[in-house]
Amino acid sequence: MAEPKADTPTGQTLTSDQWIKLQGDLPRLDCELTLCHILEVNRASILARPERSLSANQLVEINRWADALRNDVPFAYLAGEQEFWGLNLAVSPHVLVPRPETELLVESALALLQNGAGILDLGTGSGAIALAIASERDDAKVTATDISTDALLVAKQNAETLGIEVTFQESRWLESLTGRWQIIVSNPPYIDPADPHLAHLHAEPQHALIADEKGLADLRQIITEAPNYLANGGWLLLEHGFDQAQQVRLLLEQSGFQAVTSHRDLANIERVSLGQYLYE
Repeated sequence: MAEPKADTPTGQTLTSDQWIKLQGDLPRLDCELTLCHILEVNRASILARPERSLSANQLVEINRWADALRNDVPFAYLAGEQEFWGLNLAVSPHVLVPRPETELLVESALALLQNGAGILDLGTGSGAIALAIASERDDAKVTATDISTDALLVAKQNAETLGIEVTFQESRWLESLTGRWQIIVSNPPYIDPADPHLAHLHAEPQHALIADEKGLADLRQIITEAPNYLANGGWLLLEHGFDQAQQVRLLLEQSGFQAVTSHRDLANIERVSLGQYLYE
């Protein structure tokens, strides 16, 4: 039996392919993925059946998603999920959408992590970094913090859903913590308040994006305080902006870190800087 055809507001019927062609200002991939979620089919089905008719209810929901995308609402918020490090994470407007480039921070931390060692993730958001590391090393003692109670609820939900053990604690950076860790990682806010790109990031939590001192304030605070929370020979790893590597390396060196270096992401951008702290 053929699917019912729905009238659009102009009295015309639309197939999925026709609807995509009408969204000329949106990337085709976003349109296809929107159809996948609303129609509950995979992308292969969308490509194989461009003649599929859209019902009136489907059109209402699909157009709602399209309008949200035009207003810079991340696709992940509409879908309620985002993949990171092969993990399917729930996300909401209370947390940043995990970015692929942040996987470099996970990769860099795993390369340094010793058996059974403790690792601390500051500003965990959805829990992406902490959960990715814990998923690879079940012997690691992973602690994750965030200043946002709402963000911690999302992270805890992800840990429970994935069956991954992480200890969560509410804290603004390191101020509510006691103890020492072999590795501290963080993807803190690092965008300059005057950065014009912020206009397209308005749907995400601004406190997790913006930092004073041209984006360096939170990076500076973490670097300054981290030595009091690192075990001897411990490492601090930080994600930062595309043009901040040199400044972050200088901050690390000024705080007494050694073996300071930066790692490049797949776009050849210095994205993660790190240093080791040794007690005399």
